[in-house]
Amino acid sequence: MKNNICSIIFFAIVYFANTLIGFSQVLSIDDFEKKYAEMPSAQLVDVRTTGEYGGGHLPKSQNIDYRSTDFTQKIQTLDKTKPVFVYCLSGGRSSEAANIMKQNGFSQVYEMGGGYLKWTTKMKPVEGVKIVEKSNALSKEYMDKLLKDNKIVVLDFYATWCGPCIKMMPTVDKLKAEMEGKVAFEKVDSDANKALVAEYKIDEIPTFLIYKNGKLTMRAVGFQTEKGFREMIGE
Repeated sequence: MKNNICSIIFFAIVYFANTLIGFSQVLSIDDFEKKYAEMPSAQLVDVRTTGEYGGGHLPKSQNIDYRSTDFTQKIQTLDKTKPVFVYCLSGGRSSEAANIMKQNGFSQVYEMGGGYLKWTTKMKPVEGVKIVEKSNALSKEYMDKLLKDNKIVVLDFYATWCGPCIKMMPTVDKLKAEMEGKVAFEKVDSDANKALVAEYKIDEIPTFLIYKNGKLTMRAVGFQTEKGFREMIGE
């Protein structure tokens, strides 16, 4: 009897704690879209940087940069009694942002699993996307030939608004010039090549795919040092 009472008290505490703190739920891209559409009063928040937001975002979303020093202050302008749908590039920042929102009394927070990258690879609606030069688009036939004609190929999936991508460009350009004739480097603009992003299963950028004799031997995500890059290629 005593154990039953303790169990009831424990679950009651957990329930009321969750009620007070609020809850968050990670949704798939399709479920996120559906759930948001079902809640007319919901608030949609993009927690990426202003540069990322300016390169394209979900319709009717507002930008509150999670990395900004006044993030906690800015979210106070939102209505804590209404649902909040939050997303970032791939899910990392939105998860952390959701935790802060819960701690600040938001009752319902929904996270987009996979973030903006997953959303765009599924060809979901976006706005504010800058016009991409057609010269940056690569065909599947071109990619297939590239992999067939070269012993070692490095595919660099990047975006012009991606900080780590831009930071790595000098290293990539240096290695490309140094290894000319031995290793083929190809930069793939993720904004101009949505079909390739989906085909190669790119979830985050920068992503580097290394092929040897037409077979994928290495997949690296995020910023890479020159030393690490050389090791991946096999120097």
